[in-house]
Amino acid sequence: AWTYVNYLFASVPGICDIGTYTGNGGDLDINCGFTNGARFVLIKRTDSPGDWMFFDTERGISSSDSPMLKLNATDAQVSGSYIKPHPSGFTTTSNLVGIGGAEYIYMAIA
Repeated sequence: AWTYVNYLFASVPGICDIGTYTGNGGDLDINCGFTNGARFVLIKRTDSPGDWMFFDTERGISSSDSPMLKLNATDAQVSGSYIKPHPSGFTTTSNLVGIGGAEYIYMAIA
């Protein structure tokens, strides 16, 4: 017999936002309706194989560095400018999570 775990999430205004975006090849502001930005962001590319990329303020989300872990891998944390803080949510960059024309899903928690 197999054992499964399911996690179900829903958007709650001002607390959690779940949505999609299309990368534009540069910085892209994702408005989640927050007042102090996102403290946790999970992103996955959907139009081709992709990792579950995880960012949080404990590791640091700044305009110059946003360390990332992959939830589907055992790789060590990677540093780089993948997302940036934004007052209403977060900003994606062209480094990995803002590839022009690529489709993504995300979950952000305030």
